Amino acid sequence: MYGRGCERSQCTAMQSRRLLRLALGALAAGIAAAGSAQVAFADSAILILSASHGIATVSLTATYSYTSVTGQCPTSVFFYWDKINLTPNGVRAQGCIAQFTFKPASTNDANPRVTYQVCGQALSSQFPQLICKPYTIDGPLPPPRSPSPVPSARSTPIATHRPSASPTPAACYVEGHTLACPSPRTPSCTSPTAALPPSGTAGGVPPLVLAFMLAPFGAMLVFRPGLKNRRLSKASALLLLLVTTSCTSQTGKSPAVSPTPTASGAAIVGFESTPDCRGYWEVAADGGMFPLGHAGGFGSTGGVHLVKPIVDMEATPDGGGYWLVASDGGIFPFGDAAGFGSIGSIRLNKPVVAMENTPDGGGYWLVASDGGIFPFGDAVGYGSTGGIHINKPIVDVEATPDGAGYWLVASDGGIFPFGDASGYGSTGSIRLNKPIVGMEATLDGAGYWLVASDGAIFPFGDAAGYGSTGSQGLKSPIVGMEASPDGSGYWLFAADGGVFPFGDAPGLGAAAH
Repeated sequence: MYGRGCERSQCTAMQSRRLLRLALGALAAGIAAAGSAQVAFADSAILILSASHGIATVSLTATYSYTSVTGQCPTSVFFYWDKINLTPNGVRAQGCIAQFTFKPASTNDANPRVTYQVCGQALSSQFPQLICKPYTIDGPLPPPRSPSPVPSARSTPIATHRPSASPTPAACYVEGHTLACPSPRTPSCTSPTAALPPSGTAGGVPPLVLAFMLAPFGAMLVFRPGLKNRRLSKASALLLLLVTTSCTSQTGKSPAVSPTPTASGAAIVGFESTPDCRGYWEVAADGGMFPLGHAGGFGSTGGVHLVKPIVDMEATPDGGGYWLVASDGGIFPFGDAAGFGSIGSIRLNKPVVAMENTPDGGGYWLVASDGGIFPFGDAVGYGSTGGIHINKPIVDVEATPDGAGYWLVASDGGIFPFGDASGYGSTGSIRLNKPIVGMEATLDGAGYWLVASDGAIFPFGDAAGYGSTGSQGLKSPIVGMEASPDGSGYWLFAADGGVFPFGDAPGLGAAAH
């Protein structure tokens, strides 16, 4: 009845052992799945600094971003400068995010060339850990210089190579936010603790991925009962280790699209990158916005009747908004950008051609083509060329890193420094093939790049040349440039929306039309 050579008691014992193995296999698979899910779906937090180093008197913004599995956000966050509690009463969190802006010098503990720890800690029992990021004090402010045009210096355009208008970005980027741009040669990854939660800051991976990862192993344990219990334990531990420490390529969140993107073929006039270098915006003359990569679309004037065309844009320090400026000085803030005033109702001698925001985002300067400067918010006017005869019109303005000065640049490459800005050279006495259309300062303010409409790059001071389009036959002229957040590269952008990245600046697409 129980089979040849099998006594009833023996067969019962064999069945019991088989059922025990099956139960142990299922239990091991369940433990591995539960352990992985517990690690992957735990609360987490990141701390984002608006810069990694700077002068002691420059405002620094620390952003504490909390990711909660249950959706419960901390009520308050405390911020520290090393061991000094900057916020004894805490900062109230808004939607799991808390921000605090301060000047390192105000702590009376900011010696030059010293690295400190900026930390944030949530008032939460689920995730009470202290999150810290290093910040280096560069040194005291340089002495101010009198505003006078810089003597011209001869410069040779950089040797060029042909860039890709919109190269494919790296497979996956580094977790969290960073000042440096991800290197396409050494793409990094994100651990499942950040990548797996759908609401995670790394972009989110569907939870079903975890089940697919664990299903083959669980099936092996269930249908291979011959494995010994010791092997099951080792295999379960090994799987848990692999799942929780492996790299998971991020799927990335789809960038938000501006409600009224440009479709009319209006020329691109402005370009800004996000602070983490994972996205950028292009804006057209009608105010239509093109958010690319991980840049968010916060609104546009593409569907609004404008009295004058948009001529430039600036992003807020945290990348959560931007300003658009029209040639009549009208200001259009979106996202977390605040409007501090405009000159849209004032009769100008010359049109506004560019704008620049202060380092803390609490103000901005507008500049007209005659060099007239219009400061708003916490922006300070340090001088202008509005009452000076200049050979060529001003085309751009660039602030120093501490916001205590700025440069104006003319279309012939003449440089006019004001405040604590220093002149490192110009192309004012050089016969250019095409006019200068923009400039960018280096991270420490000890140099700058000028760019011509043919894409030729002219570096001065400690600015390095990473390439140009000066020898290429462009379909559309270059209208400006933007330095990468770490200063080790830059983007050139054309009137047709073409984007040309150099150095560590990633190509994330273009609004070419």
